[in-house]
Amino acid sequence: PPPQARALSRPAAALEDVLTGLAIDHDVTQYPGAGHSFLNRHNAGPLFSVLERVAGLSYHEPSAQDAWARILVFFDQHLRA
Repeated sequence: PPPQARALSRPAAALEDVLTGLAIDHDVTQYPGAGHSFLNRHNAGPLFSVLERVAGLSYHEPSAQDAWARILVFFDQHLRA
């Protein structure tokens, strides 16, 4: 995983612990290989696309697809009127 993913895993685990401790429904998932902006699919041009990949800030399709599916299920379960 990119260095950012390793750095962000501790806060993800801490968030999981806090939400569980407070009995708040949640779905916290860490995606190995996906960086900070893994859900953002946009055309940043050739130069910025390379920089995003090197920095671990680019779109990560398998993680994004799973995340969107999970988000929509969570919203359906918790926000449906």
